Amino acid sequence: FGQKGYMDYVPGGPFQTLSQKYCKDCKFVDALAVPLVIHREDLKKIAPLWLSITEEIRRDKPNWLPAWLAPNFALSWTAEMYGYIFAAARLGIKHTVSDRAQEIVGFNKKVAAPILHYSLKIDVGDGKSWHKYFENAGTVIPEPSPKTDDVKKRLLHELKEARDKLGSTKKVWGTASYFAAEP
Repeated sequence: FGQKGYMDYVPGGPFQTLSQKYCKDCKFVDALAVPLVIHREDLKKIAPLWLSITEEIRRDKPNWLPAWLAPNFALSWTAEMYGYIFAAARLGIKHTVSDRAQEIVGFNKKVAAPILHYSLKIDVGDGKSWHKYFENAGTVIPEPSPKTDDVKKRLLHELKEARDKLGSTKKVWGTASYFAAEP
């Protein structure tokens, strides 16, 4: 079970060309962005291939198509997601895909799902924004303006609550993945 990914299915589009390159013999590829629930035995099968495909994608960066580098596709930070869905597809493991398992910050405006997913910069009004890639993301979390939607407000509130309980991360993000070697 997982959250639907908003990939394009335009013939020749980024998702299609990526799938053709790294999952060319697959009979299907689930439009999955985030796996939420998976059987342990399936995960045992998927995990090694997931890592292998993710590493293959990352090593192949010099050959990436320009569309894969576009901000709305951003293969540099979604390689693990595609590694997962291609591994599952190669093994014939299908998912139940839901478009209401999580709220996507920046797209959804009201909180109805139990999980918040954030990947893009969050503009909160008054010229302020927050992004997980900002060097001070773990310390400086802005107050949202009154016009900020409920999903963004909830995320910022939960980030502040976590920071206040656990302390600042003081982390600076680089380009290296924690899960796969960079080229």
